[in-house]
Amino acid sequence: MLSGPASGVMAAARLAQAADVKSIITFDMGGTSSDIAVAQAGSAELATRTDIGGLPLVLPVVDVSAIGAGGGSIVWVDAHGLLKVGPQSAGAMPGPVSYGRGGKQPAVTDCYLALGYIDPAGFLGGRMKLDIDAARAALADVGRHIGLTGDDGAALAAEGALAVTTAGMATELYKTLASRGLDPASFALVPFGGAGPTHANLLAEEAGIGRVVIPPAAGTFCALGAAAADLRRDFVRSLRRAVDETSAALMLEVMKELEDEGSAWLDREGNADQTRRFERGADMRYAGQAYELRVKLDENARDAASICEAFHLEHERIYGFRDTETEVELGTVRLAVVGVTENITQPEIAAGTGAPSPKGERPLFRGGKWVSAGVYDRSALGAGDRITGPAIIEQDDTTTVLLSGWSARADALGNLHLERHAQ
Repeated sequence: MLSGPASGVMAAARLAQAADVKSIITFDMGGTSSDIAVAQAGSAELATRTDIGGLPLVLPVVDVSAIGAGGGSIVWVDAHGLLKVGPQSAGAMPGPVSYGRGGKQPAVTDCYLALGYIDPAGFLGGRMKLDIDAARAALADVGRHIGLTGDDGAALAAEGALAVTTAGMATELYKTLASRGLDPASFALVPFGGAGPTHANLLAEEAGIGRVVIPPAAGTFCALGAAAADLRRDFVRSLRRAVDETSAALMLEVMKELEDEGSAWLDREGNADQTRRFERGADMRYAGQAYELRVKLDENARDAASICEAFHLEHERIYGFRDTETEVELGTVRLAVVGVTENITQPEIAAGTGAPSPKGERPLFRGGKWVSAGVYDRSALGAGDRITGPAIIEQDDTTTVLLSGWSARADALGNLHLERHAQ
């Protein structure tokens, strides 16, 4: 389910392990929407219930949350004179105005173009030319409806539209993470999709995230994740009773039965020789609660005290307190069998000079004024090369915007690490 976004999350989790990044928020921004997910210690967070096409699905899936607009989301002004972005999308046909396919309403991609973020002659590695004049004209018309006129009316409207977009994304990101008891500031942002790296620095700055890690082929990152994903199946067993030594022993028996079922399934799939691991957990609650928490259980959780302590810790992490006086109840026992897929080896890049030279410069509109930004070719960057913003880093499948007050560093695997300077 939702295999495209889910595959990107799986690839990002592996990237984080290779880059020694413990906790990440993935940011998948394509043409229609932007999605986020959380991965910690190399594992993506799962949800046990989701909705597909408005229908409820009770099945473990990668927990991907939609948080905002995509590159094709339309910029418009409502009847009250308020600037809005989306939810309508221009799609691929006719697409943004700059595509020259008959689109009349400007989209987020047109905003990138009008602000100097992307090169009209370099889109898709130069295989598709964008009409910057048409984009500016459409945005200037939006600007006139909200009182923005003059030579920079189009740029001001574009910057306003991206501010609206980014603020909405940050708000949804905060809500999504707060419901899990997580603080965005303790995570690194991993963007992918065609527009992810272009918008990532804007979102990181708005959300208070101090680090962004951009993979080498961000535009096709989901395809990489699909090819490298582990084989996984989840097994569950209802076991509703209070946690005591008897139920703890029964839970261990059930876990062993589920392990046997999982191993047999993996063998039937033709993967008898595949390295495998088991992920154990249980849905638990305090007696009287109307909801349950999914709690990970390691090998040490083998008696009532250790099982209850695992639940207390998770409850305290999410809700800020524990209640050791109330009985803990066990709901559902969960076990996932994972057939581990061998890592796809990513070649290391050659060492760089440390201070690469830009291939040119381009005016970038930021903070209501034009500034000069160095333009770099990502394929020419070597390991250890460092760039200071404002700058633009181009590649065939996407463009990375580096804001003032940030720097970018290439690692040995070709990942770009964007970091905020100390204030």
